[in-house]
Amino acid sequence: MELTKTNFIHYLSCPKSFWVYKKDNENYPDGNFTAFMQKLTRESDEVMEYVHTLFEASRNSTISYHKTFRSNDGLLTKIDCFEVNAKSQTCLYEVKSSTSIKKSGNNNHIKDACFQTITAERSGQKIDKIILIYLNGKYVRKGAINPKSLLIFEDVTDEVRKIYAETSTEINQALHLLAKAKIDLKRCSCIYKSKAHHCDTFEYFNPDISNQSIYNLPRLSPKKRKEFLMAGIMNLQDVPVNYLLSEIQTRVLRSAQSGEPQIDRTEISDTLKEYQYPLYFFDYETYASAVPLIDGVSPHKHFPIQYSLHILEKDGTLTHKDFLQHEAKLPLNLIEQMEEDFGETGSIVSWHASFERKQNQEMAKWYPEKRNFLNDINSRLVNLEDVFKLAYVDAHFDGSTSIKKVLPIICPHLDFKELNIQDGTSAMDAWEKMIAFPEIETKIQAKALLSYCEMDTFAMVEIYRFLIQL
Repeated sequence: MELTKTNFIHYLSCPKSFWVYKKDNENYPDGNFTAFMQKLTRESDEVMEYVHTLFEASRNSTISYHKTFRSNDGLLTKIDCFEVNAKSQTCLYEVKSSTSIKKSGNNNHIKDACFQTITAERSGQKIDKIILIYLNGKYVRKGAINPKSLLIFEDVTDEVRKIYAETSTEINQALHLLAKAKIDLKRCSCIYKSKAHHCDTFEYFNPDISNQSIYNLPRLSPKKRKEFLMAGIMNLQDVPVNYLLSEIQTRVLRSAQSGEPQIDRTEISDTLKEYQYPLYFFDYETYASAVPLIDGVSPHKHFPIQYSLHILEKDGTLTHKDFLQHEAKLPLNLIEQMEEDFGETGSIVSWHASFERKQNQEMAKWYPEKRNFLNDINSRLVNLEDVFKLAYVDAHFDGSTSIKKVLPIICPHLDFKELNIQDGTSAMDAWEKMIAFPEIETKIQAKALLSYCEMDTFAMVEIYRFLIQL
């Protein structure tokens, strides 16, 4: 059984999860190739095309793409670019679609390159130089993509050699684990990590940990998490009432143990009294890509492609307006439509308002003549999400204040799951299809995009209505 780079990174993240995936796959959860993963794959392929273009135009040496190396002890890898120059010196190129070199966690580019190097050298191919290719975050597209300006080449040979012995030992440990017919299926190392970093098989190894667990306590430090585990406490029902926690963590704990939300009606009332009618419930959807799609944009730079706006008058009248960009271009016409849709007074209600504020700031750089309008929008922004950070806390939110966690608990009659588009990455994918194949995709994708963005703002309206009735 072979060990690939992806397998090795899986092993480093959670050895037991890696073993189940490789040796007991029937018990490994069926994973979806998510829209986010699909986007990463497409963008990696696109970056690779520009690397190929640059090499073909500037190299006189022999270059192989996706060259396969297999070692006798079971390692398998495909190297993005493998070069042999006139002096028979070899260079391994690892291509990344990020704008920097990641050096920690599960996304460690140096560790990736080291695995590639070890596999090649165990297969008998000496590697003289190791280079990471990644995107220049300061590159701004102007006309056709310039691969030489888009790409950065960084020699990481010394950094790879520094961790070579350590990584080689880790690889040997992974191969040793892979050779085992059975392992202990009780617990996995992910119990020491936050919920966001749990492996896909966490429930398989830890079936006794309930949905209401210590992992739902917001911003729980590694030290505090270890204290709980050393005391044998994993479920919130087992946490002593007087346990020293932060204010928000204490409220989540009380909610879990009482089965009721913790509500500070005075704080909620005081917060909402600051909102001025008419209320503009507002949400952007944006697009970003590794290789800039349009002029004026840098790698992974977001630009708004649509918005939804629900306007709630003091007498309860509700109207809806929206905008969807049908061309790949900077959002001047979007701003102009906003100028028509927004009145000069009234609070602008958003969820995680820092995102909308950031987009307005960036658009003001593109269009200085619109700066006053966009600054005015920002000055009127209020963040409805803030209410759920302390004033309304429910353990059923799973330690999150995301609108997708709050909505089904507060307003169970509404559900994002009924929509064709479920998240921001899916929205980017739908918009990309719409502009790439307008005759085929416009009607289908436009409807899905407008429905998804409208749900975001209508959800805020319904949550606001719920709160003012408390």
